[in-house]
This record gives sequence, C-alpha cells and structure tokens, in this order.
Amino acid sequence: MKFGKYLLDNQVPEWSRQYIDYKKLKNRLRPLISQYREYSLITTAAEKSFFETLKDEVDKVELFYLELLDDLRTDFQSLILQSYRLQHHPSAAPTFHDLNQKLHVLIKNLELVKTNFIPLNKVAIKKVCKKHAKYAGGSGSSVEVENYRITITKTIQEERAWWKKGKNIVSELLKEAKNFQWELCKMTIKHYHDMIP
Repeated sequence: MKFGKYLLDNQVPEWSRQYIDYKKLKNRLRPLISQYREYSLITTAAEKSFFETLKDEVDKVELFYLELLDDLRTDFQSLILQSYRLQHHPSAAPTFHDLNQKLHVLIKNLELVKTNFIPLNKVAIKKVCKKHAKYAGGSGSSVEVENYRITITKTIQEERAWWKKGKNIVSELLKEAKNFQWELCKMTIKHYHDMIP
C-alpha cells in the first residue's frame, strides 16, 4: 500500500485536515523531479516553494497539536473539579457516570495523539524529505538550497513541541488521566455505597 493512501486510511476522521498534507507536498516535488531529470539541476525557486509548503504544513500540525493539548488539559482539569464538587454535592450534575464517560473520551483522544497523530505526521515528513533528497539532493542542488533544507529540517526536529517531546508530554498527561480514572472509580463506588441504607 502506498504511504499516501495509508495516511488517509489511518487518520482520525475529526482531525483529518490537521495532518500533514502528504499529497500536496508530493505535488510540490513534481517540478523538482522533472527539472532534475531534464536539466540535472534544480531551481532555487522550485526548492523554496517545496520548503515553504513543508514549513506551512509543519506549522499547521504544530498549531493543532498545541491547541488540542491545551483543550485536553483544560477538559481534564474541569473533570477533576467536577468530581470534587460532586463528592460534596452528590445530587449535582453531571453524575459520576457522566464524568467517567467524559474521562474515557479524554483518555482515548490522548492515546490517539500519542499513537496516531504524532507518529503519522513524523513518518509523512520523513518520507517526503527522503523523496526530496532522492531527487533534489544531488549535484544539481545549490549550496543555498542545501543550507535552507538543513535549516528547515533542523527546525522541525529540534524546535517543534510535537516532534521532540510530543509523545512524552502526552504520556505524562495520559498517566495522570489514568490515575485519576482510578480515583474517580473509587469515588463512584463510595458514592453508591453511601446510598445503600
């Protein structure tokens, strides 16, 4: 199976527009490939167009990752507050059951970020950069283009939160959420135990 199809088939549907647009990046490579095959050289303009598109795609992933993580943290904090409020006011809404369901969704989303969103985007970038290096990294590439390529890839790997520390950050939040899930389970049991006459 081609990677582009694999990427589309394995994306979280609600987040599909936030993944690296692999097809778009491959389309930006086409002029480079034809130039290299025809003239054995690559124009700086075509290279920059590819790298600008790559940068835009990485920025899109970064922004979504940061916003999603912020939303998930906020939701998690809200669940904690609601659970403690519910302990002191058992008739308040939402119920323990509602909180457990919301926490289950939150944990599922964290797991998807960790096991799907981050790895698929990393692989997409690595694959398109490998294709780029195959066609444009040869003798037809200028020093300026080579320096630009190194700068862009270094920026992605060292400065992007989701690339370097993304899985670790999500893993920590996931661990906290699973620990809280256990605490919420104990609160729920106590709540129903206290209701028995």
